[in-house]
Amino acid sequence: MVRNMPVKQRLMLSLAILAGFVLLVFAMLASYVWATAGFGVPSFVEFLYRFHFELMVIVSVSGILVGAAMYFLMHERVEVATQEAAGNAELLLSFLSADERAVVELLLRSEGHTTQAQVSRLDDMTRLRAHRVVLRLADKKIIRIEKLGKTNQLWLAKSIYESMSNGSNGAKKEETARKIEKSGRGFIDIPA
Repeated sequence: MVRNMPVKQRLMLSLAILAGFVLLVFAMLASYVWATAGFGVPSFVEFLYRFHFELMVIVSVSGILVGAAMYFLMHERVEVATQEAAGNAELLLSFLSADERAVVELLLRSEGHTTQAQVSRLDDMTRLRAHRVVLRLADKKIIRIEKLGKTNQLWLAKSIYESMSNGSNGAKKEETARKIEKSGRGFIDIPA
């Protein structure tokens, strides 16, 4: 029955469940603060204070249930967004030239970072051709170039890397995602 609900109704149900949980947590905290502050305890708060430990257990269990309900209600929406992102990234690749596509694929295989020297080692790629392709990709904001001595380090844009690497190894992807979050610049950044 819930699976057939429209997205707006699922969202409203999710918000209602979340609001109920927040109300339960607030009631638990308010009853405890009210009773321990030395105020006279009204009858409805006295019940909550008297069974405070049991209420904490109920809140803990209902927190797990609320989390499961949110996942159950919203996981299709997350899957659709992930599929759309992957489709957008595939569309982006279709607009790139063969050389640009080869560089992006190399970056994807090497966890989002490589050097310009490695790009020039691709099949049918010279140093000059690699330089021009890298500059075009940088102009399109698909990659970022960093000078490291005489070497150009190439970093793939975080959004492109995430959407294109959905099928990669989970542990490797999580490690790379942590590195992306540390950089905070929207590009993959591996600390030295």
